[in-house]
Amino acid sequence: MKRCYIVGIGSDIAQGIKPMLERDGWSVNGAGHGRMVSKPWDLIIFACGTLAPIGYFFSICDYAWRAGVVSNSLAVLANLRAAWPLRGPHPVVIFFGGPNMAKPSPTYTAYRAGKAMLESLVSTLNVEYPECKFAMLHPGVVRTKIHQQTIAAGSRAANFERVQKIVSGEEQTVSMEKVYGKLKELL
Repeated sequence: MKRCYIVGIGSDIAQGIKPMLERDGWSVNGAGHGRMVSKPWDLIIFACGTLAPIGYFFSICDYAWRAGVVSNSLAVLANLRAAWPLRGPHPVVIFFGGPNMAKPSPTYTAYRAGKAMLESLVSTLNVEYPECKFAMLHPGVVRTKIHQQTIAAGSRAANFERVQKIVSGEEQTVSMEKVYGKLKELL
């Protein structure tokens, strides 16, 4: 049986794709964000991250900004390094990233910087470890609880009004089935 490990198993995206993976023959285990991988895997999915701190770059205290970048990148990479010895023979590593890297993301600089770091490493890791496939999945706007961080930030978030529409269901978002379809394309 194929083994999948999801870091960020409590996220809405992880909970949405988990039954679809199981339906397709994957054994799925996982841990919360910040918990280290503890089981063998053939596919590891990092469905974790935080939008915090939200605010314009120079308005955020240095410590909070650094913590946001670390949470979205260095902590993820440290977990991958710890998980590496548990990989199967043809492993696949998927990082989830939210922002459209072709467009600016004002007030989400720590999130964007962290996800950009992961994205920039994917091509290098694919060259360094050709037996493994590394990919960054950008599913588009998915209605999940992560948007509550923007709601809590209120006027500090440049896209507050849009996120209110996303949370209320007024703006169409990407379904979990489409997220899973994009994941399957990468596999």
